[in-house]
This record gives sequence, structure tokens and C-alpha cells, in this order.
Amino acid sequence: MLRWLLIGLLLYGLGTALRQGWLEVQWSQFLHDAGLTFIDPDQPLELHELPMFKPETRESPTP
Repeated sequence: MLRWLLIGLLLYGLGTALRQGWLEVQWSQFLHDAGLTFIDPDQPLELHELPMFKPETRESPTP
């Protein structure tokens, strides 16, 4: 039970730190290291610009 409490506090603390800006994730460097070579590691990448969070919009054919 104590283990679950500590895990919960750790996740809460990480979430708070990311939201407050105390921690910064360099997504472009992280994804480049993970093998996505089409991402430039030197260019900053916001979370909403990630390919998985950026759905492609399909235009419906006009009649």
C-alpha cells in the first residue's frame, strides 16, 4: 500500500513540475535519439507539433 502511495506522489510531483515549467522535455532531441531521423534535434519542438498529436486533416471532395 505504501508503494502505491509513493508512486502516486511521484507521478503527481512530475506532473506538477512539468506543468509549472520546472522540468523541460526536449522532445526533438528525445525523438531523434529514439530513431525518428526526420526530426531535427537542434530545432525546438513543442508538444502539440509532434507527429502523433498532429492529425492530418483530409479534405472532403467537392461535388
